[in-house]
Amino acid sequence: MNLQFEKFSFINKSYYYKFIRDILLPFGLKIISKLFRGNIDEKLIIMGAYGGNFYLGNPRALFEFLNKHSNYKVVWITKSNNLVKELRRKGYNVIYSLNINAIRLLRKAKFVFITHGIYDVLPIEFSPGTTIIQTWHGTPIKKIVLDETGNYAYSKWSNILKLKLRYDQYIDFLLTPTRGGLEHENLSSAFKIPLNKIISLGYPRHDILFNKDEEFIKSLKKKFEISDDFNKIMLYCPTFREFETTSFKISDRDLENLDGMLKETNSLFLIKGHLFGKLADHRGHANIRNISREIDIHELYLISDILITDYSSAMIDFSLLDKPVLLFPYDLDEYIKKRGFYYNLNDIAPGPLIFTFTELIEALRNIDEIEKIYGEKRRKIRDRFNKYVDGDSTKRILDFLQIPYY
Repeated sequence: MNLQFEKFSFINKSYYYKFIRDILLPFGLKIISKLFRGNIDEKLIIMGAYGGNFYLGNPRALFEFLNKHSNYKVVWITKSNNLVKELRRKGYNVIYSLNINAIRLLRKAKFVFITHGIYDVLPIEFSPGTTIIQTWHGTPIKKIVLDETGNYAYSKWSNILKLKLRYDQYIDFLLTPTRGGLEHENLSSAFKIPLNKIISLGYPRHDILFNKDEEFIKSLKKKFEISDDFNKIMLYCPTFREFETTSFKISDRDLENLDGMLKETNSLFLIKGHLFGKLADHRGHANIRNISREIDIHELYLISDILITDYSSAMIDFSLLDKPVLLFPYDLDEYIKKRGFYYNLNDIAPGPLIFTFTELIEALRNIDEIEKIYGEKRRKIRDRFNKYVDGDSTKRILDFLQIPYY
């Protein structure tokens, strides 16, 4: 959750800002929320995602399903005025998070679904009858949350003021697509929650990947203004990088070589987000295109023939489609040193590790040969990290929580 002055970066990074955001604001909201009675509305479900900024992820999949197939009042909460307007135009229940009514509704909610943390909604004092489900947003490959940072910020003040801001203090269930074993141990360590709070039911956002309707695929291409004439669509999806000490430079020659390969193979190269645009100016290359980070990446998976990523759990998600994956971890040594991994990347790679742009272009050109080598391994990786390979995850979690649907 961001305050109005967050746009001023020098304040945003300051100790005072973080103390206000992480301690004083939750304390104030805790006091205010207690003014509302915690009488649970058994038919009220509230969902938020990505710090309250975006309409994405597992909550979105659940939100749209329940709006069509249940009698529950399902409300999306966001701090984005634009998103409030957009969802209301679609006829959905949506509320702006920074108002008293949002606090009142959260106090009454039977279920709350989030993707990252309590700031996806509001850090209030929740009613004892509210069940909070952390749906998360991917199977961890790189170290996450407390395994990455080591401790809770301002834990002393949080304890003094009796704020429930730690994951173990407010999460009732953590959703995962994985089977158990090491993957559950990693999640338990990262969130500091017991294993019995981790539920292996699959990700609702994965359900769309099993939609084989050709008309639906065509509608997605039309949505992204992509022609049916391309032989292959290649999706580049790099992971988030907190550090920028090593910048990956792409020369004009590299771009020309990529563009040449794309034209030769009649392919389109999509870049999810804007990272690539910071590295190179690809204007003038019609077969290379940026895609906004606000787009649901699972829609892009469906229309793509090849995924290029690095340390992202996208490699696990995309494996459900049984299509080729290339890993491009150009800063692997630095990433190991600064972030760390739960696994040896080679052991769980569903495709080859490639470290130079020239090698990447050649791999894309020869993807059929690579598929012969890595297809079987990719399917083994898929089955290791996904307990279910079907489109029923939404129904499984609703059944588990005893939320009726039709």
